Amino acid sequence: MLTLRNLFVGFGFALCALAFAACGGSGTTVVATPTLGPTCSPGETVQMVYPIPGATGVPDNPQQFVFVVSTPLPTYNAYFNSANTLNGSVATYARMNTITPAQVPSPAASPAIPNPVYQSVTLPYGFNSGVTIYVWVNDTSSDCAPLGPLGSFTTL
Repeated sequence: MLTLRNLFVGFGFALCALAFAACGGSGTTVVATPTLGPTCSPGETVQMVYPIPGATGVPDNPQQFVFVVSTPLPTYNAYFNSANTLNGSVATYARMNTITPAQVPSPAASPAIPNPVYQSVTLPYGFNSGVTIYVWVNDTSSDCAPLGPLGSFTTL
């Protein structure tokens, strides 16, 4: 039976294969069972500000996800799933990049962190319409389990 989850997972597999073939390993991968170590702890609060957690009507191809922290997390990436579980989630190999506040899409949540550093992960694909997407962050230099979910949003 073809379900939204199967489409989402199948799309992730296809993107992963294309990305590995074209870019030598950068892209996305579907994670059947994420690492089972302790949850990643960057030693500080990580807040998702775009898309705004809990937002509805988010374009189905937001592609950019913005987080705020007090110091950069250069070895972190993000995980996405249409269920509030890491099982079957899609991880991006795109690492967090520091951006300026002017580069944050609108509307965005107000940072709860004083003097925040804005970090962004950009995906090469969008999501299906009418789906709730949950977001985690992960330290790629560790075998810890991803931190989150930091928020969720629902696409148009």
